[in-house]
Amino acid sequence: MISSFASILAAGAVVLLSVLWMSRTYSSLQNRLPPGPRGLPLLGNLLQIPRKHLATYFRRLCEQHCEYPAMDSTPLLTLQKPIILIGNIELARAILDKRSAKFSARFAPPLYRYVDPAQVYWAFVSGKTNFIGRKLTAGVMNGVRAGETDLVLQLETLIYMTQLLEDRGAKWFHGVDRSTASTVLTVVFGLHCPTGEEPELKEVISSLHELLSLLVPSASIINALPFLDMIPGPMPWRVRATAFRKREDAIYQKLVNEAVSGRAAGMNTWAAAFASEDKPEGDQRQLLNIFSNAAIETTASSIKTFVLACMLFPEWIPRAQAELDAVVGFDRLPTLKDRPFLPFLDAVVRETLRWRPAGRLGVPHQSTADDVVRYKGEEYYIPKGSLVFAVTWAIEHDRSKFANPDMFRPERFLDEEGQLKSQYDTSAFGFGRRGCPGSPFAERSMWITIAMMLWTFNIRKSDKPDPKTGLPFNYTADNSAFSGELTTEPFEFPAVFEPRSMHHEQVVTQEWMGCEKDLNVLLPQHKIRSIYLSPLHN
Repeated sequence: MISSFASILAAGAVVLLSVLWMSRTYSSLQNRLPPGPRGLPLLGNLLQIPRKHLATYFRRLCEQHCEYPAMDSTPLLTLQKPIILIGNIELARAILDKRSAKFSARFAPPLYRYVDPAQVYWAFVSGKTNFIGRKLTAGVMNGVRAGETDLVLQLETLIYMTQLLEDRGAKWFHGVDRSTASTVLTVVFGLHCPTGEEPELKEVISSLHELLSLLVPSASIINALPFLDMIPGPMPWRVRATAFRKREDAIYQKLVNEAVSGRAAGMNTWAAAFASEDKPEGDQRQLLNIFSNAAIETTASSIKTFVLACMLFPEWIPRAQAELDAVVGFDRLPTLKDRPFLPFLDAVVRETLRWRPAGRLGVPHQSTADDVVRYKGEEYYIPKGSLVFAVTWAIEHDRSKFANPDMFRPERFLDEEGQLKSQYDTSAFGFGRRGCPGSPFAERSMWITIAMMLWTFNIRKSDKPDPKTGLPFNYTADNSAFSGELTTEPFEFPAVFEPRSMHHEQVVTQEWMGCEKDLNVLLPQHKIRSIYLSPLHN
């Protein structure tokens, strides 16, 4: 009995000493970090972090404390390192670009181990898999820059224009999802989905939504209390993540098989490039998942945001349409070949990415070594293992860079002569070695959709009452209009798409009837094969 009591006292003493040591270490660390909200020992800022709209909370911290605050993310006994927030693009470049050797790792929350055990999402891991994924993506992006996917982009957007003409925008919101997903599935797998009812498209979008729900910090209790994962057996978080992994693997394996040896064999698809064995990396078909998911989600969100800007700030639309009329004319639709001659349209794309970015939070980097950063005359310590967020929502609304940042003003990207400013810097696609390698495809997809929309339609608010309230629909761009999840997509809202004239409507119809629709013609294979040949096969 005495022995047991002594053991309990000894264990209690060890716990108490550990807590005191951690508290002392915590206080010492606080004094060396950038300014910011301080949390409690062991708990850190766990009780202060909101479940949704985390990017808005981070933006507020950047505005209240400085452009470079820190907060403590230490949950209970895991001794996780601080979170460093960056709300200034020059500082983000200085740390994440110039010191990329120390700040290019990724942080994976505990649940992620079950969501992606095979590391198919190469952008979220480090090492060889990430290197291969980026290298292969760079190869297909060379083709994108050369215009190899332009005809597919234009075809898919033309289909969307014909659907908008049919219903005057009644189903515009979900039409964006169909158009974006079909575009991605076509260039990646040779799977064209013109109706939106295709089972493969539905399964891809559904699994994407489930993935996003699994990646948010609040997806599982083990993200906040990691020690609970020591409980053995079929715990709910393991069951859910494992079921998702089987589901996504099944649909993407089917899509790749059709692209490589089935229906789309012989087309110049990205699946053919990734799965080809005639390259040093060998068959890497499993690395296609993340590209498809990221391209579908972020592009669709950005186009919906553009339409919301048309509702709230319509005063810039006549200038955009006047530029289109002067360059394109009235007898054909714009194409990507027109892009160099339409600077205001490019400014609209840039402003869409800045005004309400799809990835407001920014994907966190993780430091792999201790470092000291000098900022505004002070030196701040960044411990090894710190999470570093370049908060896009704060950077793109930095008042020292953008006057009236919550206003949608494309002209802010033009010089006095109406041309695009030569220096364009954005945080929308990340930084350093973790910058989004697919940005050329995303920008081209956004550009052609916006250009065709503005050429064809006058886009305005709906006069119909909100079915939920019976009152006029409340158009707003504050947090209530957005999901506030990992990617911040607008909630569905009504919009009216009126053809600018009967002639504009006829041109769209004529171009649809006369355009090339055969994917074997739109995606000829011969252009891409030489890019991936191993030197041993040359």
